[in-house]
Amino acid sequence: MSQIANIHQAFLASKGVSTDSRSNNKGFMFFALKGANFDGNRYVDSVMKDGAAFAVADDETLSGLTNVFIVEDVLTTLQELARFHRRYLNIPILAITGSNGKTTTKELVAAVLKEKYAIKATSGNYNNHIGVPLTLLSINESIELGVIEMGANHIGEIEALCKIVEPNYGIITNVGKAHLEGFGSFEGVKTAKGELYQYLKNTNGKVFINADNPHLNQMAANLSNRIDYGPNHGKITGQITADYPFVAITWHSHETKKSHDISTKLIGAYNLENILSAICIGYTLGVDEAAINKALQAYSPSNNRSQFIQTENNQIIMDAYNANPSSMQVALQNFARVDAENKILIIGGMKELGSDSLSEHRKLIDTIKELNLSQAMLVGEEFNDVAHDNKKFKCFTTTEELIDSLRAAPIKNAYLLIKGSRSNKLEEVLPYL
Repeated sequence: MSQIANIHQAFLASKGVSTDSRSNNKGFMFFALKGANFDGNRYVDSVMKDGAAFAVADDETLSGLTNVFIVEDVLTTLQELARFHRRYLNIPILAITGSNGKTTTKELVAAVLKEKYAIKATSGNYNNHIGVPLTLLSINESIELGVIEMGANHIGEIEALCKIVEPNYGIITNVGKAHLEGFGSFEGVKTAKGELYQYLKNTNGKVFINADNPHLNQMAANLSNRIDYGPNHGKITGQITADYPFVAITWHSHETKKSHDISTKLIGAYNLENILSAICIGYTLGVDEAAINKALQAYSPSNNRSQFIQTENNQIIMDAYNANPSSMQVALQNFARVDAENKILIIGGMKELGSDSLSEHRKLIDTIKELNLSQAMLVGEEFNDVAHDNKKFKCFTTTEELIDSLRAAPIKNAYLLIKGSRSNKLEEVLPYL
C-alpha cells in the first residue's frame, strides 16, 4: 500500500483534517503546513500530546513520534490526499471559476442542488491551493454531489486545482479585468480561466456556458460537450423583469416549453447571469422546476455580496467583498439605475492591478463623474493622483479615516453603494451608517 493510501486510511479513522495548532485537534489529523512566518512542524509534538489522532510532517527529527507520518512536503501531501479521497468518494463534482460572481453562483447553485441532493459546497473563500483540498477532505460518504469554487491569480493555478478536484462539470461565470498583476493582461485572464475548459475537454466532462458572452464563446469554440444558457440563447433563457430594489426575472425552459416568474433577494441586474447559471445547472442535474424556483426565491445573501441592508438611517447596497474593474463597472451601472434622491458612493481602491492600476482608477473616476450623485467617498492610496478636481469627491487613505469622518458628520436619509477590494475592510463602516 502506498504512503498516501496509508495516510488516507488514517484520515478515515480520524475526525478530519486540521491545519491550525491553536484549534481543538483532539481526534483530528494535523497537517504541519509551513508559511513565510510559521512552521507547523514546530507544533506537532504539542498537538499530538493534546490528543490529535495523527499528524503529517516534513521534519525528519519528528520521525520517532507515534502516529506521525513523515513526508517530503506537507502541502503536496495534503493535495495528493485530497485527490485520493476525491477518487475514493467517486461522486460528481462541479467546478466553478470566473473573474466575478463565482461565489454568488456557487451559493445559488448549492441552494438549488440541495433541493434534490445531499451536497457539499466550498465554505467561505476556501478556493485556493490549500482551501480546495480542505474542502474535498471535508466531504464524507453521505454526500452525493460536490460544488467546488476555484480561485486563481496566476496562470496554471486552475489547471493544478483541476488535477486535484477532477471535476465532471464546470462553469466559468465570466472573464474580466481581475488579478492583472498576476495574469499580466486580460488575455492572460482568459488563458488562466480557460484551463477549466481545457481540462473538461480532455476528460470528456460537461461545460455550462453563457452563450451570450462573446469571450466565453470564443474560449469554448472547440468544445462539443457544452450546455448553453443565457439571456437569449441556450436551453435556459431569461430576462430581468425588475431590478429595484431586488432582481426579479422570467425564465424559460426550451425543453419543457415552460416559463416561470421568480423574485429574488439579490441586488443588481448583473446577477441575471448568476441566476440563469444556477437554473441551468439544477435543471440539467434533475432538479424539478418548482424546486428551482423555491430555492432561488428563498436564497438571501449574507456575505457582503449584492446584499441590501436597511439601517435606522440609510439604505445600503453592500457589495464590498471584492472589486476589480469589470465588477466595479457593473455595480456602478446598476447603482445609476436606482431611483433615489440622495445617492452616495463609498468606493475602495482596487487591488492586484499591477501596472494597469493608475489607468483603471482614472477610468473609474471618469465613470463616477458621470453619475448623478450627492457625494463619492474614496478610500485608498489608489485615488491619490486621480481624484482632485471634483467637489463631490472626498478622499481617505484608510477606512479608519472614513469612519472618523462619518462619526463627525453622520450620513442620513441616503441610498449608498459600498464597493471595494476585500483588503479595504469597508464592512467596518456599516455601524456608522
